[in-house]
Amino acid sequence: MGASNFSEDVLAGKSEHYGRVVEDLRARYHFDFVAMGLTAFIGAPLKWIYSAGASDERHHRIVLAPGHGIGGITIKAGKPMMFTNIDAEIDPREYSSYPIVFAEDLHSFCALPLVKKGRVVGAILCAFRTVSDAHRGCYERFIADLGGHLADFDVVTDDFMDFERIAEEKREDDAADSPVLVHSEISRVIAAQEAERKRISRELHDGIAQELLGISFLLKRLEPHLSHDDEARQLFFEANNDIDRILDELHNLSVELRPSALDHLGFIPALRSQAAVFEKTYGTEIVFEGNLSRKRFDPALETQAYRICQEAILNACKYSGADTVYVTLEDADGWLHATVVDHGCGFDVERPTIKGSGCGLSGMRERARLIGASLTMESSTEGTCVTLVAPLSIGEGGQR
Repeated sequence: MGASNFSEDVLAGKSEHYGRVVEDLRARYHFDFVAMGLTAFIGAPLKWIYSAGASDERHHRIVLAPGHGIGGITIKAGKPMMFTNIDAEIDPREYSSYPIVFAEDLHSFCALPLVKKGRVVGAILCAFRTVSDAHRGCYERFIADLGGHLADFDVVTDDFMDFERIAEEKREDDAADSPVLVHSEISRVIAAQEAERKRISRELHDGIAQELLGISFLLKRLEPHLSHDDEARQLFFEANNDIDRILDELHNLSVELRPSALDHLGFIPALRSQAAVFEKTYGTEIVFEGNLSRKRFDPALETQAYRICQEAILNACKYSGADTVYVTLEDADGWLHATVVDHGCGFDVERPTIKGSGCGLSGMRERARLIGASLTMESSTEGTCVTLVAPLSIGEGGQR
């Protein structure tokens, strides 16, 4: 099966059939949400193409590289996943970045790899928006009824990934040694992190990525010699696709660590580039508004403003449930004004539920303090507004 025709082979004439399969599963087992995700070709990103019980269309816009999100992890590992109580079983410091969980407010799910001709090509996700002791039995009954097959796919139904054990070990390790940082220590940590992020990002881009590109060019020189060997050509296409996928992952990781645009082009292009990644990952539209009188600012201001806005946008995409996030950037009278607004579910600003690393809000406040800025967070059931007001000239006590 060549990489170029994999999509057609899987989907040709099957769209209506797969849609009915998903609807039937939801009705038969009373799941709140069922989705089938498929890849366009081996090693390509996964998209949730067919669904039943969705609250809106956001999940269709989610694009998951192998190893990312429920679908991406499932297809990369080739193993099933099951959590009957996400809040209790998934360590929020490590395993909260599952876009579909936040898009559909899922609290319990089972995901199984879908296989064609011996290759994992997708995933079936069955989920509830509630927590119940009965869910595990429902998943087990669903798996037993499948008998290893769904539609024209084989289904992997054993050797589940044991994230719960890994999460518990991490909780125990972190609880044993958890230093409390004062403001000055946090400031030094943030500065050291930025320097290290910049170094690692440069090494990924200029080192590993360039070596992979070199290997890719060598592979392309082999192509003319494989014209009469179908199996060799198949392996060639798969190797090429794997290299392209790895290069994309390296690029995204490099941008997340320290985007080169932040150093070379400035705060706004870097933030727009990161927002584009968030849009693809979480299916949330990010709209930029306002005007700035200049393209570049003080380097310390650019770094901290970028990180604060990046965190605010990420939180809105992951937790708010809003379809659109609005980012407004303006400068006037010597001050930069940046706001990130969503019309989602909101949260308790004084006692927020810890999600992700649990350090996002305090880290944002500390970054604002470093540049002499004020940071306000207002949230209610009608949405959240994060506002940064920072001096364009970083004074004494600010980071230079």
